[in-house]
Amino acid sequence: MTQDLTGKVIWITGASGALGKATALVLAARGAVVIASGRSVAETAFGTAAIDRLPLDVRDDGAVRAALATLLARHGRIDGLVTSTNVGAFGDFLDLTDEDWQRVLEAKLLGTVRPVRAVAPHLAAQGAGSIVIIGGRGGIDPPPQHFPGASVNAALDLLVIGLGRRFGPQGVRSNVIAPGPIQSPRFAGMEATKAGTARYNTESSIPGPGLPGDVAEAAAFLLSDAARFVNGTSLLVDGGGPPYN
Repeated sequence: MTQDLTGKVIWITGASGALGKATALVLAARGAVVIASGRSVAETAFGTAAIDRLPLDVRDDGAVRAALATLLARHGRIDGLVTSTNVGAFGDFLDLTDEDWQRVLEAKLLGTVRPVRAVAPHLAAQGAGSIVIIGGRGGIDPPPQHFPGASVNAALDLLVIGLGRRFGPQGVRSNVIAPGPIQSPRFAGMEATKAGTARYNTESSIPGPGLPGDVAEAAAFLLSDAARFVNGTSLLVDGGGPPYN
């Protein structure tokens, strides 16, 4: 099996963020036709990579469906989806408001559900495709200063199990990547809210943090034929978790 993605049409939401951008560049280098979406994707620097930009706010279901229609009109098909939407709400549990929680639920949870819901029927109809959701290690190791995001990550871990069972029989694989500490604005935000001597989910056994490209390579694998029998699972990209010392 190969990780060559030549000719595969892959849509990335949240492509203006650190992980989404890195994924777009890696997939384009592997030969994929990459459609990059995000609220600020028009201003995102992708260098010389041939990437189709499709501005989108995933908080608007109508906009998501319209963007997919535009994608299909331009490229005629879709073979894969990567969702990389992320909104931080950091702070002590007692200080976080309903609005903080709602902002994360709307952007990361529903902002993942909407493009998956739009794309899945098309992948199922053609009998093949791959959905990759970028979540986070907080879904199984919640940092005390990031409960909203960790709770959504746990929901995404569960979501892919259900998606894998629902659409796997139709040839569509669904998996989630759970990054640990990865160099990004989100990681900087978590570091800024550390307190005392607690590690707060920002350390790894392999000296880190990891790089956005580490997550992008995992996404490329899950989208490729090399992962043909990987479905409904969570792939940790976290350097082995925090050390015990």
